[in-house]
This record gives sequence, C-alpha cells and structure tokens, in this order.
Amino acid sequence: MSVFGALEYRAGEVTTMTAPTADAVHFERFLEQVAARWPDDHLMLVLDNASYHKTAAVRAWFAARAARITVVWLPTYSPQLNLIERVWRFVKRKLACHRWWRDLDRLTAHAQALLDATRATFAASTYPHIRLDWPTGQHLCASA
Repeated sequence: MSVFGALEYRAGEVTTMTAPTADAVHFERFLEQVAARWPDDHLMLVLDNASYHKTAAVRAWFAARAARITVVWLPTYSPQLNLIERVWRFVKRKLACHRWWRDLDRLTAHAQALLDATRATFAASTYPHIRLDWPTGQHLCASA
C-alpha cells in the first residue's frame, strides 16, 4: 500500500489517497484529486525527487496546468524540508502501537481514518503541532 498526501498549510488539512503502488499513474490521479479539492486557488506543490514525480507524463500534467499550479522541487535528500514528512512520521507512530497488523485491509482502513482525522498546523502563533480530531473513546491500538 502507498499513500499520497498533500498538506494545506494554512488550515492544516491533510488530503490523501491510497494506492496499491507509488507510480506516475496513481500520482496523476492524486494530483487530479488535489486540483479538484481547491478548484479556484493557485496551488503551490512542494515535491521531493521521487522518480514518479518526474516522469514525462507527470511533467506534461504540470505543464498543462502551469498557470494554476506552481511546483517547488526540494533539493535531493532533504525530506526535513517537506512538512508532509512530519505528518507521515506522526501517523506511523500512531499505527506502530502493534508491530504486526493481522491484515492489510484493516491497516489500510485504520490508516485512512487516522489521516482523515489528522490536522497539521505549522503556522500557528503558539507552536507547530499535529492533532487528531478523533472520536472520544476510540482507541486505535485496540483495533489491530
């Protein structure tokens, strides 16, 4: 299972899509999802150097939307510069309360529920934080 994600910096909203593999076809589907979520905004996408980010098809997708989408490429080997990496670390910690999940479908469902409830605020006047808008009484580790 692969997860694509985007972080709307001001509101802390996390948009995700799961896919069986991380490849250019699935990444383009995710880009379409992101573009549809904010149809009237100019989008700035911060991307690392994953090979599927730079395929000819993905570059053509970006070129066709250059008036609306700006891509900022991070330097190679600098994941610390991408705020979504903090979200991934947070989610992995939450899911790692069990070393083994009994089946992939349950893991995928719980990962998606966790991601849907995650808010990542880095522009807060107090301090950066990631929080869950999780239903009271629900314990993720008991679900594995």
